[in-house]
Amino acid sequence: MIRMSSLLLLLSIHTASNTSMLFVPKAQRAIVVVDKTRLTSVRVRKIERPKTVAQLQKIVREAQVPISIIGAGYAQGGQIAYPDGLAIDMTFLNTITNLDVHNKRITVQAGATWKAVQRCIDPHNLSVRVMQSYNDFTVGGALSVNVHARDLAYGPIINTVESIEVMLADGSLVHADRQQNNDLFCAAIGGYGLVGIIVQATLLLTENIPLERQARCIAMADFSQTFADVHTDDSAVFHNTESYPPYFTQGVSIIWRTTKKPLTNTQHFQTSITKYLGPRTLEVLVRHLPSLHHTRPWMYQMKGSSAQVVWRNYEMSYTIGQLAMHTQFPTTMTLQEYFIPVEKIQQALDMFRTVFQEYGVNVLNFSIRHVPQDTSSIMAYAQQESFACVLYINVFNTQSGRDYACMWTQKLIDNIIQLGGTYYLPYLMCATREQFNTVYPNFKQLIAVKKKYDPTTKFKNMLWRQYA
Repeated sequence: MIRMSSLLLLLSIHTASNTSMLFVPKAQRAIVVVDKTRLTSVRVRKIERPKTVAQLQKIVREAQVPISIIGAGYAQGGQIAYPDGLAIDMTFLNTITNLDVHNKRITVQAGATWKAVQRCIDPHNLSVRVMQSYNDFTVGGALSVNVHARDLAYGPIINTVESIEVMLADGSLVHADRQQNNDLFCAAIGGYGLVGIIVQATLLLTENIPLERQARCIAMADFSQTFADVHTDDSAVFHNTESYPPYFTQGVSIIWRTTKKPLTNTQHFQTSITKYLGPRTLEVLVRHLPSLHHTRPWMYQMKGSSAQVVWRNYEMSYTIGQLAMHTQFPTTMTLQEYFIPVEKIQQALDMFRTVFQEYGVNVLNFSIRHVPQDTSSIMAYAQQESFACVLYINVFNTQSGRDYACMWTQKLIDNIIQLGGTYYLPYLMCATREQFNTVYPNFKQLIAVKKKYDPTTKFKNMLWRQYA
Protein backbone atom coordinates (compact mmCIF):
# COMPACT_ATOMS: atom_id res chain seq x y z
CA MET A 1 0.00 0.00 0.00
CA ILE A 2 1.50 3.32 -1.07
CA ARG A 3 1.83 5.89 1.71
CA MET A 4 4.14 8.87 2.35
CA SER A 5 5.43 10.51 5.46
CA SER A 6 3.67 13.54 6.86
CA LEU A 7 6.96 15.42 6.85
CA LEU A 8 7.51 15.03 3.12
CA LEU A 9 3.98 16.14 2.45
CA LEU A 10 4.24 19.26 4.57
CA LEU A 11 7.57 20.22 3.06
CA SER A 12 6.38 19.92 -0.53
CA ILE A 13 2.95 21.59 -0.36
CA HIS A 14 2.35 24.59 -2.61
CA THR A 15 -0.52 25.94 -4.69
CA ALA A 16 -1.72 24.38 -7.91
CA SER A 17 -1.86 27.78 -9.58
CA ASN A 18 1.93 27.99 -9.48
CA THR A 19 2.40 25.02 -11.80
CA SER A 20 3.83 25.61 -15.25
CA MET A 21 2.67 23.94 -18.42
CA LEU A 22 5.77 24.52 -20.50
CA PHE A 23 9.31 23.99 -19.31
CA VAL A 24 11.72 25.61 -21.75
CA PRO A 25 15.40 25.08 -20.83
CA LYS A 26 18.34 26.91 -22.34
CA ALA A 27 18.20 27.52 -26.07
CA GLN A 28 20.74 24.84 -26.95
CA ARG A 29 18.73 22.15 -25.19
CA ALA A 30 15.59 20.38 -26.32
CA ILE A 31 12.25 22.00 -25.52
CA VAL A 32 10.11 19.95 -23.18
CA VAL A 33 6.34 20.20 -22.93
CA VAL A 34 5.21 19.24 -19.43
CA ASP A 35 1.60 18.83 -18.36
CA LYS A 36 0.21 20.56 -15.26
CA THR A 37 0.62 17.48 -13.06
CA ARG A 38 4.19 16.95 -14.31
CA LEU A 39 3.35 13.30 -14.82
CA THR A 40 4.17 13.46 -18.54
CA SER A 41 6.92 15.31 -20.39
CA VAL A 42 7.56 15.24 -24.13
CA ARG A 43 10.57 16.67 -25.98
CA VAL A 44 9.50 18.69 -28.99
CA ARG A 45 11.45 20.48 -31.70
CA LYS A 46 9.70 23.82 -31.35
CA ILE A 47 6.77 25.66 -29.78
CA GLU A 48 4.95 28.23 -31.91
CA ARG A 49 2.60 30.85 -30.47
CA PRO A 50 0.66 32.43 -33.37
CA LYS A 51 -1.20 35.67 -32.70
CA THR A 52 -3.25 35.75 -35.90
CA VAL A 53 -5.02 33.16 -38.04
CA ALA A 54 -2.70 34.10 -40.91
CA GLN A 55 0.33 33.30 -38.76
CA LEU A 56 -1.24 29.98 -37.81
CA GLN A 57 -1.87 29.14 -41.47
CA LYS A 58 1.74 29.88 -42.36
CA ILE A 59 3.01 27.68 -39.50
CA VAL A 60 0.77 24.76 -40.49
CA ARG A 61 1.56 25.00 -44.20
CA GLU A 62 5.32 25.14 -43.66
CA ALA A 63 5.54 22.49 -40.94
CA GLN A 64 7.76 19.55 -41.90
CA VAL A 65 7.26 17.66 -38.63
CA PRO A 66 4.14 16.40 -36.78
CA ILE A 67 1.94 19.08 -35.21
CA SER A 68 0.27 18.92 -31.81
CA ILE A 69 -2.04 21.48 -30.21
CA ILE A 70 -1.80 23.12 -26.78
CA GLY A 71 -4.62 24.99 -25.06
CA ALA A 72 -4.30 25.66 -21.35
CA GLY A 73 -2.19 22.50 -21.04
CA TYR A 74 -4.24 20.50 -18.54
CA ALA A 75 -4.32 17.23 -20.49
CA GLN A 76 -2.21 14.86 -18.44
CA GLY A 77 -0.96 12.07 -20.69
CA GLY A 78 0.87 13.74 -23.58
CA GLN A 79 -2.24 14.64 -25.59
CA ILE A 80 -0.70 18.08 -26.25
CA ALA A 81 2.67 17.02 -27.66
CA TYR A 82 4.51 14.61 -29.95
CA PRO A 83 8.23 13.66 -29.78
CA ASP A 84 10.41 15.87 -32.00
CA GLY A 85 7.27 17.55 -33.30
CA LEU A 86 5.96 21.10 -33.46
CA ALA A 87 3.66 22.19 -30.61
CA ILE A 88 1.31 25.08 -31.35
CA ASP A 89 0.22 27.12 -28.33
CA MET A 90 -3.22 28.54 -29.17
CA THR A 91 -3.63 30.86 -26.19
CA PHE A 92 -2.88 34.05 -28.16
CA LEU A 93 -5.76 33.34 -30.54
CA ASN A 94 -8.28 34.36 -27.92
CA THR A 95 -10.57 36.97 -29.50
CA ILE A 96 -14.31 36.99 -28.90
CA THR A 97 -15.42 37.77 -32.43
CA ASN A 98 -19.18 38.08 -31.99
CA LEU A 99 -21.85 38.11 -29.28
CA ASP A 100 -25.47 37.73 -30.37
CA VAL A 101 -27.37 38.60 -27.21
CA HIS A 102 -30.82 38.21 -28.74
CA ASN A 103 -30.19 34.67 -29.99
CA LYS A 104 -27.95 33.75 -27.03
CA ARG A 105 -24.86 32.69 -28.92
CA ILE A 106 -21.21 33.67 -28.93
CA THR A 107 -18.41 33.18 -31.44
CA VAL A 108 -14.97 32.90 -29.89
CA GLN A 109 -11.47 31.86 -30.91
CA ALA A 110 -10.22 28.61 -29.45
CA GLY A 111 -7.49 30.12 -27.28
CA ALA A 112 -9.93 32.15 -25.17
CA THR A 113 -10.53 30.93 -21.63
CA TRP A 114 -13.97 30.32 -20.18
CA LYS A 115 -13.18 33.10 -17.74
CA ALA A 116 -12.92 35.56 -20.64
CA VAL A 117 -16.16 34.27 -22.12
CA GLN A 118 -17.94 34.69 -18.78
CA ARG A 119 -16.67 38.25 -18.37
CA CYS A 120 -18.03 39.09 -21.81
CA ILE A 121 -21.51 37.60 -21.45
CA ASP A 122 -22.30 38.29 -17.79
CA PRO A 123 -23.26 41.99 -18.31
CA HIS A 124 -25.93 40.73 -20.74
CA ASN A 125 -27.35 38.29 -18.16
CA LEU A 126 -26.08 35.30 -20.13
CA SER A 127 -24.25 32.17 -19.01
CA VAL A 128 -22.29 29.29 -20.54
CA ARG A 129 -24.32 26.10 -20.90
CA VAL A 130 -21.50 23.54 -20.53
CA MET A 131 -17.86 23.91 -19.47
CA GLN A 132 -15.44 22.28 -17.07
CA SER A 133 -15.86 22.92 -13.35
CA TYR A 134 -13.05 25.47 -13.55
CA ASN A 135 -12.86 28.45 -15.90
CA ASP A 136 -9.07 28.44 -16.47
CA PHE A 137 -9.39 26.08 -19.46
CA THR A 138 -9.55 27.22 -23.07
CA VAL A 139 -12.61 26.83 -25.24
CA GLY A 140 -10.62 24.89 -27.84
CA GLY A 141 -9.26 22.49 -25.26
CA ALA A 142 -12.75 21.88 -23.88
CA LEU A 143 -14.05 21.13 -27.37
CA SER A 144 -11.12 18.85 -28.18
CA VAL A 145 -11.92 16.60 -25.22
CA ASN A 146 -15.72 17.16 -25.46
CA VAL A 147 -16.14 18.06 -21.79
CA HIS A 148 -19.27 17.59 -19.73
CA ALA A 149 -20.38 19.35 -16.57
CA ARG A 150 -22.74 18.97 -13.60
CA ASP A 151 -25.78 20.25 -15.47
CA LEU A 152 -28.75 17.96 -15.96
CA ALA A 153 -29.97 19.45 -19.25
CA TYR A 154 -27.26 19.55 -21.91
CA GLY A 155 -24.84 16.62 -21.65
CA PRO A 156 -21.41 16.87 -23.35
CA ILE A 157 -20.38 20.24 -24.74
CA ILE A 158 -20.86 19.12 -28.36
CA ASN A 159 -24.61 19.49 -27.75
CA THR A 160 -24.13 23.24 -27.18
CA VAL A 161 -21.93 23.92 -30.24
CA GLU A 162 -23.56 25.46 -33.31
CA SER A 163 -20.49 25.37 -35.55
CA ILE A 164 -16.70 25.31 -35.60
CA GLU A 165 -13.96 26.57 -37.90
CA VAL A 166 -11.20 24.00 -38.36
CA MET A 167 -7.77 24.51 -39.92
CA LEU A 168 -6.73 21.49 -41.93
CA ALA A 169 -3.24 20.14 -42.64
CA ASP A 170 -2.90 22.26 -45.80
CA GLY A 171 -3.68 25.45 -43.87
CA SER A 172 -7.20 25.84 -45.29
CA LEU A 173 -9.98 26.96 -42.94
CA VAL A 174 -13.14 24.85 -43.12
CA HIS A 175 -16.58 25.52 -41.60
CA ALA A 176 -18.21 22.50 -39.94
CA ASP A 177 -21.60 22.04 -38.32
CA ARG A 178 -24.38 19.46 -38.20
CA GLN A 179 -25.22 19.91 -41.89
CA GLN A 180 -21.99 21.06 -43.53
CA ASN A 181 -18.91 18.83 -43.12
CA ASN A 182 -20.70 16.96 -40.36
CA ASP A 183 -18.06 14.23 -40.27
CA LEU A 184 -15.41 16.83 -39.45
CA PHE A 185 -17.66 18.41 -36.82
CA CYS A 186 -18.19 15.07 -35.07
CA ALA A 187 -14.51 14.11 -35.33
CA ALA A 188 -12.93 17.40 -34.24
CA ILE A 189 -15.08 17.79 -31.11
CA GLY A 190 -13.70 15.06 -28.89
CA GLY A 191 -10.93 14.31 -31.39
CA TYR A 192 -7.95 15.64 -29.36
CA GLY A 193 -6.59 17.74 -32.22
CA LEU A 194 -6.00 14.74 -34.47
CA VAL A 195 -8.05 15.83 -37.51
CA GLY A 196 -7.27 19.55 -37.49
CA ILE A 197 -7.05 22.66 -35.33
CA ILE A 198 -10.27 24.10 -33.93
CA VAL A 199 -9.68 27.81 -34.54
CA GLN A 200 -13.09 29.23 -33.67
CA ALA A 201 -16.46 28.05 -32.36
CA THR A 202 -19.99 29.39 -32.09
CA LEU A 203 -21.58 28.32 -28.82
CA LEU A 204 -25.17 28.43 -27.59
CA LEU A 205 -25.69 30.22 -24.29
CA THR A 206 -28.37 30.29 -21.60
CA GLU A 207 -29.64 32.80 -19.05
CA ASN A 208 -27.74 33.73 -15.93
CA ILE A 209 -30.23 32.95 -13.16
CA PRO A 210 -30.16 32.69 -9.35
CA LEU A 211 -29.60 29.16 -8.04
CA GLU A 212 -30.10 27.78 -4.56
CA ARG A 213 -27.65 25.25 -3.21
CA GLN A 214 -29.11 22.42 -1.16
CA ALA A 215 -26.97 19.60 0.19
CA ARG A 216 -27.58 16.62 2.42
CA CYS A 217 -25.56 13.69 3.65
CA ILE A 218 -26.57 10.32 2.22
CA ALA A 219 -25.53 6.69 2.41
CA MET A 220 -23.96 5.73 -0.92
CA ALA A 221 -26.13 2.62 -0.89
CA ASP A 222 -29.04 5.05 -1.43
CA PHE A 223 -27.41 6.95 -4.30
CA SER A 224 -29.60 5.54 -7.08
CA GLN A 225 -32.82 6.52 -5.34
CA THR A 226 -31.40 9.91 -4.42
CA PHE A 227 -30.58 10.64 -8.05
CA ALA A 228 -33.97 9.36 -9.23
CA ASP A 229 -35.59 11.97 -7.00
CA VAL A 230 -33.32 14.69 -8.42
CA HIS A 231 -33.90 13.60 -12.01
CA THR A 232 -37.64 14.10 -11.72
CA ASP A 233 -37.25 17.54 -10.10
CA ASP A 234 -37.89 20.18 -12.78
CA SER A 235 -36.22 22.86 -10.67
CA ALA A 236 -32.88 21.01 -10.44
CA VAL A 237 -30.13 22.54 -12.64
CA PHE A 238 -26.81 21.13 -11.31
CA HIS A 239 -26.25 17.97 -9.33
CA ASN A 240 -23.31 15.97 -8.09
CA THR A 241 -22.64 13.63 -5.21
CA GLU A 242 -19.30 13.58 -3.41
CA SER A 243 -18.05 10.65 -1.39
CA TYR A 244 -14.96 10.45 0.74
CA PRO A 245 -12.35 8.02 2.09
CA PRO A 246 -11.54 5.75 3.65
CA TYR A 247 -14.63 3.61 3.00
CA PHE A 248 -16.75 5.63 0.53
CA THR A 249 -19.96 4.50 2.19
CA GLN A 250 -21.17 8.04 2.94
CA GLY A 251 -21.52 11.06 0.73
CA VAL A 252 -23.03 14.49 0.19
CA SER A 253 -25.68 15.04 -2.48
CA ILE A 254 -25.47 18.64 -3.75
CA ILE A 255 -28.27 20.15 -5.83
CA TRP A 256 -28.54 23.62 -7.35
CA ARG A 257 -32.17 24.57 -8.01
CA THR A 258 -33.87 27.52 -9.64
CA THR A 259 -35.24 29.86 -7.00
CA LYS A 260 -36.93 33.19 -6.36
CA LYS A 261 -35.24 33.58 -2.99
CA PRO A 262 -32.95 36.59 -2.44
CA LEU A 263 -29.25 36.14 -3.14
CA THR A 264 -27.03 35.29 -0.18
CA ASN A 265 -24.05 36.47 -2.25
CA THR A 266 -24.52 39.19 -4.86
CA GLN A 267 -21.12 38.76 -6.54
CA HIS A 268 -21.19 37.58 -10.14
CA PHE A 269 -17.80 35.84 -10.04
CA GLN A 270 -15.55 34.16 -7.53
CA THR A 271 -12.55 36.44 -7.41
CA SER A 272 -10.72 35.84 -4.15
CA ILE A 273 -8.41 32.89 -3.75
CA THR A 274 -6.94 33.98 -0.42
CA LYS A 275 -10.19 33.38 1.46
CA TYR A 276 -9.89 29.68 0.60
CA LEU A 277 -6.38 29.36 2.01
CA GLY A 278 -7.34 28.26 5.53
CA PRO A 279 -10.07 25.74 4.62
CA ARG A 280 -8.05 24.33 1.72
CA THR A 281 -4.95 23.92 3.87
CA LEU A 282 -7.01 21.97 6.40
CA GLU A 283 -8.61 19.89 3.68
CA VAL A 284 -5.36 18.99 1.96
CA LEU A 285 -3.89 17.80 5.27
CA VAL A 286 -6.95 15.68 5.92
CA ARG A 287 -6.82 14.27 2.41
CA HIS A 288 -3.16 13.30 2.62
CA LEU A 289 -2.71 12.08 6.16
CA PRO A 290 -4.36 8.71 6.81
CA SER A 291 -4.48 9.43 10.53
CA LEU A 292 -6.88 12.32 9.81
CA HIS A 293 -9.19 10.51 7.38
CA HIS A 294 -11.73 9.95 10.15
CA THR A 295 -12.49 13.68 10.13
CA ARG A 296 -13.78 13.63 6.53
CA PRO A 297 -17.42 12.88 7.47
CA TRP A 298 -17.39 15.88 9.82
CA MET A 299 -15.98 18.13 7.07
CA TYR A 300 -18.60 17.01 4.59
CA GLN A 301 -21.41 17.42 7.09
CA MET A 302 -20.24 20.99 7.61
CA LYS A 303 -20.24 21.45 3.84
CA GLY A 304 -23.72 19.98 3.58
CA SER A 305 -25.15 22.33 6.20
CA SER A 306 -24.39 25.57 4.32
CA ALA A 307 -27.23 27.17 2.32
CA GLN A 308 -26.47 29.53 -0.56
CA VAL A 309 -28.32 31.45 -3.26
CA VAL A 310 -25.96 32.75 -5.95
CA TRP A 311 -25.86 33.62 -9.64
CA ARG A 312 -25.32 30.73 -12.05
CA ASN A 313 -22.17 32.48 -13.30
CA TYR A 314 -20.82 32.68 -9.77
CA GLU A 315 -21.22 28.94 -9.29
CA MET A 316 -19.52 28.36 -12.67
CA SER A 317 -16.49 30.58 -11.99
CA TYR A 318 -14.28 28.29 -9.92
CA THR A 319 -10.58 28.57 -10.67
CA ILE A 320 -7.89 25.94 -10.40
CA GLY A 321 -6.27 28.10 -7.74
CA GLN A 322 -9.20 27.25 -5.47
CA LEU A 323 -8.99 23.50 -6.06
CA ALA A 324 -6.55 22.88 -3.23
CA MET A 325 -2.93 23.27 -2.36
CA HIS A 326 -1.07 20.23 -3.57
CA THR A 327 2.31 18.62 -3.90
CA GLN A 328 4.27 18.01 -7.07
CA PHE A 329 7.13 16.04 -5.60
CA PRO A 330 7.36 13.40 -4.38
CA THR A 331 3.65 13.20 -5.17
CA THR A 332 1.18 14.95 -7.42
CA MET A 333 -2.59 15.18 -7.84
CA THR A 334 -4.23 13.81 -10.94
CA LEU A 335 -7.68 12.90 -12.21
CA GLN A 336 -9.35 9.85 -13.65
CA GLU A 337 -12.92 9.51 -14.87
CA TYR A 338 -15.10 6.51 -15.59
CA PHE A 339 -18.57 6.36 -17.15
CA ILE A 340 -20.93 3.75 -15.74
CA PRO A 341 -24.32 2.73 -17.19
CA VAL A 342 -26.93 4.15 -14.80
CA GLU A 343 -28.33 0.73 -13.90
CA LYS A 344 -24.85 -0.53 -12.91
CA ILE A 345 -23.79 2.29 -10.58
CA GLN A 346 -24.22 0.40 -7.31
CA GLN A 347 -22.15 -2.50 -8.63
CA ALA A 348 -19.53 -0.02 -9.76
CA LEU A 349 -19.38 1.65 -6.33
CA ASP A 350 -18.69 -1.73 -4.73
CA MET A 351 -16.02 -2.42 -7.35
CA PHE A 352 -14.28 0.92 -6.83
CA ARG A 353 -14.28 0.38 -3.07
CA THR A 354 -12.67 -3.06 -3.47
CA VAL A 355 -9.90 -1.89 -5.82
CA PHE A 356 -9.13 1.20 -3.71
CA GLN A 357 -8.63 -0.94 -0.63
CA GLU A 358 -6.75 -3.74 -2.39
CA TYR A 359 -4.17 -1.39 -3.95
CA GLY A 360 -4.11 1.32 -1.30
CA VAL A 361 -5.18 4.00 -3.78
CA ASN A 362 -5.00 7.44 -2.20
CA VAL A 363 -8.31 8.83 -3.47
CA LEU A 364 -8.77 12.38 -2.26
CA ASN A 365 -12.26 12.88 -3.62
CA PHE A 366 -14.85 10.78 -5.46
CA SER A 367 -17.56 12.67 -7.35
CA ILE A 368 -20.54 11.33 -9.31
CA ARG A 369 -22.35 13.27 -12.05
CA HIS A 370 -25.05 12.35 -14.55
CA VAL A 371 -24.18 12.37 -18.28
CA PRO A 372 -26.86 11.79 -20.97
CA GLN A 373 -26.00 9.62 -23.95
CA ASP A 374 -23.81 11.33 -26.56
CA THR A 375 -24.97 10.53 -30.10
CA SER A 376 -22.81 13.11 -31.89
CA SER A 377 -19.08 12.84 -31.16
CA ILE A 378 -17.30 9.97 -32.89
CA MET A 379 -15.19 9.43 -29.76
CA ALA A 380 -18.19 9.57 -27.41
CA TYR A 381 -17.44 8.41 -23.89
CA ALA A 382 -21.11 8.49 -22.80
CA GLN A 383 -22.13 5.80 -25.24
CA GLN A 384 -25.30 5.34 -23.20
CA GLU A 385 -26.89 7.25 -20.34
CA SER A 386 -24.21 7.12 -17.66
CA PHE A 387 -22.90 8.30 -14.33
CA ALA A 388 -19.47 9.91 -14.52
CA CYS A 389 -17.31 8.82 -11.58
CA VAL A 390 -14.50 11.36 -11.17
CA LEU A 391 -11.50 10.35 -9.06
CA TYR A 392 -9.18 13.01 -7.66
CA ILE A 393 -6.13 11.03 -6.57
CA ASN A 394 -2.65 11.47 -5.18
CA VAL A 395 0.18 9.43 -6.74
CA PHE A 396 3.93 9.28 -6.41
CA ASN A 397 5.44 11.33 -9.25
CA THR A 398 8.18 8.81 -10.03
CA GLN A 399 8.39 6.14 -12.70
CA SER A 400 7.62 3.42 -10.18
CA GLY A 401 4.74 5.47 -8.81
CA ARG A 402 3.28 5.95 -12.29
CA ASP A 403 3.75 2.27 -13.09
CA TYR A 404 1.91 1.31 -9.91
CA ALA A 405 -0.90 3.74 -10.72
CA CYS A 406 -1.22 2.21 -14.18
CA MET A 407 -1.36 -1.28 -12.69
CA TRP A 408 -4.45 -0.58 -10.59
CA THR A 409 -5.91 1.65 -13.32
CA GLN A 410 -5.85 -1.27 -15.75
CA LYS A 411 -7.62 -3.32 -13.10
CA LEU A 412 -10.31 -0.63 -12.85
CA ILE A 413 -10.69 -0.47 -16.63
CA ASP A 414 -11.12 -4.25 -16.88
CA ASN A 415 -13.90 -4.07 -14.31
CA ILE A 416 -15.47 -1.05 -16.03
CA ILE A 417 -15.52 -2.94 -19.34
CA GLN A 418 -17.31 -5.85 -17.66
CA LEU A 419 -19.97 -3.40 -16.48
CA GLY A 420 -20.38 -2.00 -20.00
CA GLY A 421 -18.75 1.33 -19.13
CA THR A 422 -15.99 3.51 -20.52
CA TYR A 423 -13.13 5.72 -19.32
CA TYR A 424 -12.10 9.28 -20.23
CA LEU A 425 -9.03 9.99 -22.38
CA PRO A 426 -7.48 13.33 -21.23
CA TYR A 427 -5.52 11.77 -18.38
CA LEU A 428 -2.48 9.55 -17.86
CA MET A 429 -2.65 6.92 -20.60
CA CYS A 430 -2.53 3.68 -18.66
CA ALA A 431 -4.97 1.61 -20.72
CA THR A 432 -3.57 -1.19 -22.83
CA ARG A 433 -4.21 -1.05 -26.56
CA GLU A 434 -6.68 -3.91 -26.17
CA GLN A 435 -8.58 -1.99 -23.50
CA PHE A 436 -8.57 1.17 -25.61
CA ASN A 437 -9.90 -0.64 -28.69
CA THR A 438 -12.61 -2.32 -26.62
CA VAL A 439 -13.82 0.94 -25.07
CA TYR A 440 -13.39 3.11 -28.17
CA PRO A 441 -14.18 0.93 -31.21
CA ASN A 442 -15.14 4.10 -33.13
CA PHE A 443 -11.49 5.15 -33.15
CA LYS A 444 -11.34 3.37 -36.53
CA GLN A 445 -14.00 5.77 -37.76
CA LEU A 446 -11.96 8.72 -36.49
CA ILE A 447 -8.94 7.40 -38.38
CA ALA A 448 -11.04 7.24 -41.57
CA VAL A 449 -12.13 10.87 -41.15
CA LYS A 450 -8.53 11.84 -40.39
CA LYS A 451 -7.34 10.24 -43.65
CA LYS A 452 -9.88 12.38 -45.50
CA TYR A 453 -8.90 15.70 -43.91
CA ASP A 454 -5.29 14.97 -42.91
CA PRO A 455 -4.00 12.53 -45.57
CA THR A 456 -0.33 13.03 -44.64
CA THR A 457 -0.97 12.47 -40.91
CA LYS A 458 0.40 15.88 -39.99
CA PHE A 459 -1.52 16.12 -36.70
CA LYS A 460 -0.19 13.77 -34.04
CA ASN A 461 0.17 13.54 -30.28
CA MET A 462 0.99 10.88 -27.70
CA LEU A 463 -2.57 9.56 -27.83
CA TRP A 464 -2.08 8.83 -31.52
CA ARG A 465 1.35 7.34 -30.93
CA GLN A 466 0.14 4.98 -28.21
CA TYR A 467 -3.08 3.71 -29.75
CA ALA A 468 -2.98 4.29 -33.53
